[in-house]
Amino acid sequence: MNTAIYENMNKFSKGSYETMKGLYLMQTKTVEQLIEQQMALVSLSVEFVTRQMKLASEAKGYKEVLSGQTEITTEISSKVQGIARNTLDIMNESREELNTWFENCVKETEKGIKEATKSGPVSKAA
Repeated sequence: MNTAIYENMNKFSKGSYETMKGLYLMQTKTVEQLIEQQMALVSLSVEFVTRQMKLASEAKGYKEVLSGQTEITTEISSKVQGIARNTLDIMNESREELNTWFENCVKETEKGIKEATKSGPVSKAA
């Protein structure tokens, strides 16, 4: 029997495993980063509610409540925008990594096809 077929299949299997492992690691990293951003939003929500409760219990008048709420809302909005920017950066980085991964997959596939065609013609069973 021709061992070249088995060698090519073995090489293909190893390459496929490494390729999928790379994709898995990229996705895992992205998901972990996105979860961190979600946790930052949850923490921010708790901070917002806590500050609102504190303001409501300590404020001495209507004007103090309004100015306190304006201050809290401004700070929280700024922090939310920072989290949104971080999330956008994560997604852009992930997109670039995925594009690079895909381009490498195409190059490896082309290389494999060229190697396979060098082996010679495939014999047809009668």
